[in-house]
Amino acid sequence: MDLPLRPSIDPKHVLSGNFAPVGDLPPTACEVEEGSLPTSLDGAYIRNGPNPQFIPKGPYHIFDGDGMLHVVKISKGKITYCSRFVKTYKYILENKMGYPILPSPFASFNGVVASIARLIITFARVVTGEFNPLKHGLGPANTSVAQFGGNILALAECDLPYAVKLTPDGDIITLGRHDFRSSFAYRYGVVRPFLTFFRINSDGRKQKDVKIFSMDRFSAIHDFAVTKNYAIFPNTQTVLNPLWILRGRSPLGVDLSKVPRFEIFPRSAEDESKMWWIDAPGLNMLHFVNSWEEEGGEKIVIVASNVVSIEQVFENLDLSQLRLEKIEIDVKAKTMERYPLSDKVLDLGVINPAYAMKKNRYVYAGVIGVKAVVGVVKLDLSLTTKDDGDFTVATSLYGPGCSGGEPLFVPREPSNPAAEEDDGYLLTFLHDENSGESKFVVMDAKSPTLDIIAVVKLPRRVPTGFHGLFVSESELEKL
Repeated sequence: MDLPLRPSIDPKHVLSGNFAPVGDLPPTACEVEEGSLPTSLDGAYIRNGPNPQFIPKGPYHIFDGDGMLHVVKISKGKITYCSRFVKTYKYILENKMGYPILPSPFASFNGVVASIARLIITFARVVTGEFNPLKHGLGPANTSVAQFGGNILALAECDLPYAVKLTPDGDIITLGRHDFRSSFAYRYGVVRPFLTFFRINSDGRKQKDVKIFSMDRFSAIHDFAVTKNYAIFPNTQTVLNPLWILRGRSPLGVDLSKVPRFEIFPRSAEDESKMWWIDAPGLNMLHFVNSWEEEGGEKIVIVASNVVSIEQVFENLDLSQLRLEKIEIDVKAKTMERYPLSDKVLDLGVINPAYAMKKNRYVYAGVIGVKAVVGVVKLDLSLTTKDDGDFTVATSLYGPGCSGGEPLFVPREPSNPAAEEDDGYLLTFLHDENSGESKFVVMDAKSPTLDIIAVVKLPRRVPTGFHGLFVSESELEKL
């Protein structure tokens, strides 16, 4: 029924190299191969990513894979590595069936006949009670990890998150789908209103919904920015059009005729009447690195990655040309100015978390190559545009055949308010295609060459993934 598979949905292509899936692995002891681990890294590094439990026989997109958490736990010199599937409703359902049964919005609609057939089969399965997406959701929990309200959460945009627990020996256990007692900060859907914003008070209670009807078309929101007084949402050229299914293509796609814009919403607003927006031609923001206010709240500053070739974002992410930019928004004039931070292809930017919503100086980001993060750079935002337009002050490339992931900054002295902003470490997984080995590496975030100061050899390959976090040992004891 399917048309010939494009590379973006051909599992032989998508799951090649270090994207090939792996199975669960219980906590396994590891040894430091080079250098030594700082004591301030006692805790757990947890990274999420797509990892299908079954090798697909039909169309498959990289965003479809089941969530798998990879954990490096460090405690008093003892190191373990563990990988576990997030036991979502989707995972459990398909595990019982023995094969994947749920359609993918990215890959399943490949030709008119295949699209209609999959819709009919899915509808029949829902009607007969084979599965219930309205009650249980269908999300893979494969995108990110967050720590919120005493929980560690595995997230994906299309569903509620799943709470997980890290055991003392470094294992990961899925606790179940987590609804925060209805305390989400925002949600978006496929019917109007496409965006609903609400706040959570200091007692953890959800406040009044503010429905954003002025967003007149669905836009896929992967990330958003927050300052002291504002929430800023990107309204990009990624759209949803169910009629595309009748043409045999995914309902998710790109509309190049649409003008991107920022939706700027006062955090204290009770309705959308105080919301305003700025047209932002050519700005399709994917990941927000940081945002803050200057000049007494008269200026909003955002650092984020922009998808320059947005038409490639679903079909060939390698060619989408991600660039880091600094955007300054004049609140009174409702205008903006843009400043490119580098001519390199960069994404997955991070900062010292102590500077979230505050003016910061340093940004660390992955250097994007072909299906891989091939290095990391350090940018200094205090430089002026006269400094040749490139804010890079340090670069570390991993070498031929080696690839990493999102760098994660961990402060060396998180409880020291006098510590310098870049006094800390960068954590990531590193894979060597030549040897087939994966390692956990620690870099000195302050050094002029981002020196690797510790390397932990892992018991098996760690597939390329998405986002993660670090939870200190003291924080783990409270969970």
